[in-house]
Parts: sequence; structure tokens; C-alpha cells
Amino acid sequence: MDRRWHRQPRVQRLLRTLSRPSKFAIVGILGILVNQVALYLLTERAGIYYAVSAILASQVSTLNNFVLTEAFVFRGHESRHALIVRYLIFNLLNVATLGIRLPVLIVLTEIVGIHYLVSNVIAIGLTFGIRYLVSDYWIWAGRDRRDARSVNGWFHYDIQGLIRLKSRVSLPELASFNVLAPVDADVIVDRKWLVGRPRFRTSTVLDGERIRYREQLGPLSAAFDIDQAGPIRIEANWLLTWSHHVLYTNMVEPVLRFLFAARGNVLLHCAAVDADDGAIVMSAQTDTGKTSTVLRLLMSHQWGFISDDMAIVGPDGSILSFPKPMTLSSHTMAAVNEQRLPLADRVMLAIRSRVHSKSGRSAGHALGRLPVPIVTINAWVQLLIPPPKYHVQSLIDCDMTDRSTIDGVVLMERGEPLVVEPDIEATLDRLLENTDDAYTFPPFASIAPLLRIDGMAEAELRARERAILRRALEHAWRIRMRVVGHSWSSAIPTLVGDRRAAVPPVAAPTRHEEPVPAS
Repeated sequence: MDRRWHRQPRVQRLLRTLSRPSKFAIVGILGILVNQVALYLLTERAGIYYAVSAILASQVSTLNNFVLTEAFVFRGHESRHALIVRYLIFNLLNVATLGIRLPVLIVLTEIVGIHYLVSNVIAIGLTFGIRYLVSDYWIWAGRDRRDARSVNGWFHYDIQGLIRLKSRVSLPELASFNVLAPVDADVIVDRKWLVGRPRFRTSTVLDGERIRYREQLGPLSAAFDIDQAGPIRIEANWLLTWSHHVLYTNMVEPVLRFLFAARGNVLLHCAAVDADDGAIVMSAQTDTGKTSTVLRLLMSHQWGFISDDMAIVGPDGSILSFPKPMTLSSHTMAAVNEQRLPLADRVMLAIRSRVHSKSGRSAGHALGRLPVPIVTINAWVQLLIPPPKYHVQSLIDCDMTDRSTIDGVVLMERGEPLVVEPDIEATLDRLLENTDDAYTFPPFASIAPLLRIDGMAEAELRARERAILRRALEHAWRIRMRVVGHSWSSAIPTLVGDRRAAVPPVAAPTRHEEPVPAS
């Protein structure tokens, strides 16, 4: 049986799910017609000033849009809110967008001289994307959500039996580890009202065993404390508990990384699949193409999914799954046939993926070097334009592997084709560099030197990571592979087959790199 065609129906279900923006656009077009008719009647027949008529007409179209959105766009879709609450939020969103629409309407009509009905259509079009994103991610709770369940107001997570965490806010990246039995937590994530004074620069200080992070806007900024006495306690302010992706990625996961190292494992930034002879670990810089490579490999081979972003590596060569939801990008969607999406859907995906792409992060890094509240900016960006995240089994029909043994390591690069066998030290250098690449966004650089995990500082924890990986890869083959574009999914299976047939296991470290025979 061809596994590609066996797995295609799951992709089709995803594409049907992704058709929602087009439905939303249909509702929006009907809403514009209703709004235009109401605006005309109120202005021309009732004699009301057109700017006031626009406010009243928006209430008419809002009710129309809400009914159609409930019945047509999100029919059967689970929501965290009751019907009346959804309508109130939907209406408040409409009122909020009037702050953009009315000035545009007046400027185009009074200054540019455009007819008020035409100006109204232009003003409504400018707010379409904002209204869709808020409706999808806040009112109707978004697509492919796998929210954890709480117990007495706490969300409990057991990460492979190695580290346990409880949190006052849901952490979707850890949803796969959610448990209903309360855990004896190694890490506690809590919300707290943190008040700081306005300042000219970001402040990161160590106060006893507590790290305090404050930004320039005082209580309006992102702020958090990390208390390292006893169980590690991360206390985040209102903005970070709203922007849970930033809370997890920039505060919780760095703590987990070094806690894993202290406990004898490595939280490795990598992709991994469970192939015929064991796990193939694929390491690369962020946004190189690990996710799309994993998807293509799983669609064409009977292999198991372990990771596309993070995995837990033990000193015995074991690798444990850490299944965070995938962030979609243009080349990720190309792996599941992006061209089958309607044009409007591809535009929406392009906007989201561009904001959260490597270039978007580069812009964030550039801002981070300036005296600006970068974590606050990041939190608001993530709130307004959430990253398009999906679990792997929502993208393709594949097997999940919870635990395997590392068979080989592929160091992925883009450029002129190259296949060489690096020594163990060069491999460790690259694995750790690529892992660090996942933690380059602020505030990691300022809080990492202040962390003390089980009495160990950052330098000792990093040394432990290297020592653990050296033992884990002692018997694994290692390849550094450079390809043009994103063709690893074709090259890696060939490489694995060639190694099984002709290349003996790596017996001892060497300090030079030699081309691997092609056959």
C-alpha cells in the first residue's frame, strides 16, 4: 500500500477546516451589503448625518454577521463562551473597530471627496483581518485547540514522568502532557499583579533567589518573577497570562531546558522520526525546514512521529517525544498541498506565517537591541496575530512514537549540496548551537545567567547538556547534509538506505570531515 495515499484523507480534512476564512469572507460581504443599505436608508431617508448613520448601521450589520457566523462559519464549533457572551464580545469588537473605520470614513469623504458609501466600504475592508482573527481565536476559541483540563483552578502537566508542572493558566504547548491527578510540581506557573514603575530601560535583577524582570511601561508592560527557592515558581503579570504562547516559549521553556539538564536529560531543539532502525534526529537552525521535512517523510514512509521542534534526549541514547503543536509556514503547507487552499486562505496563512517567520523574529531581535519593551511588544503581536499552530495528527494521518533509541543524526543546512561525516565534537557544537537558536529572543539572554537550578549555574548546566549528548550519540551515525531548497525528505531516506547497505557505524571520534560514499 502506498502510505502517501493512505494518509491523504487527513490532509483533506485539514483543508476543509482551513476553508473557514472563505466562509467568513462570504459573511463579511453579505454584512457589507446590509451595512450599506442601512447606512443609505438612515442617511438619505431618515436624514441622519452619515457618520452617525455609520455607527447605527454597524449595529444592524453586526447582528446580521453574528447570526450568519454562528450558523454558517462556526456551526458545530466548540466555544469557551455562552451565546450571549459571544454576541457581546462580537459587538464590542465591532465598536472597537469603529475607532479605525470612522476616521477613515470621514477623511475619505470630507478631505479626499469620495462618496460616503464608497468610503464606508474601504473602511470596512481595512478591519476585516482584525475581525476575523479575533473571532476565530477568541470568540470561537480557534481551530485545532486541544485545551488542557484544570483541577481546582490549576492545570497539571507530567512531562514524560521526568518533570512535573502546574499552572494557573493553560499552556497549549504542553497539552499532550496534561493530567487530571494533581502533581507534586517541580515548576509552578502562577499569575500575580506585578507593579513596576516606568523606567528608561528593561530591568533584570537577582534579588536573593528571585529573578525580577520589568520593562519600561510599568504596570502596562510584561513583567515576571522567577523564584528559585524550593520548587521553581514563575509568577507572570496579566499581559503574559493573556499571551500564553509568549509565557511558555520565553519564560517557562528556558527554565524547563536547564531543569532537564540538571536532572540528567537534554531538551534538544530538533525534529525526529522513528525509522526502521531507530530514531533519526534532524537538527537545524529555526525556520530551516524541519517541520516540512518531517511531514513529507511521514507521508511517504511508515515511520513514527517523535518531534518537529523539541525532544528529550537521555544519556543512554533514548529519545522521548515532546509533541508541541506545529507552527505552519508557507513551505510547511506546501508539504500538504497548499495550492488546494482557496486564495483568501493562502493570503491569511501568508500573513500569519510571515509575522512568525525567521524574518519576523529577526525584526524582533533588532527591536530587542533598542531600549524598547520588546517582551511587551511580542506579547501583543502574539495576541493580535496568533501563530497558526496545529498538531501533527491534524495535518497528516501518522503514527506517534513516544520513545525510541537514536540511530543517527542529520545536521541540516541549505546551500550547495554537501554530505560529510562530522566528528562527535563538531556534531555536539552544531546540536547545541541549533538548540541555542531557539532561545535567542529576549529575555533569555538576561535571565539565563541568573538561573541556579539545583545549585548549578548556566555554565555548568550547559556543560552537562554537552556531556549527556556525547554519551547519547556514542553509537549513532552522524551526517552533515546541505541541500538546495527543501529536498531533505528525498535525500534522507536515500542516505539511510545507503548507510544500511554500505557504511559501517562510526567507531571512534575523528577531528576531520570526509565525504560519505554515495553508495
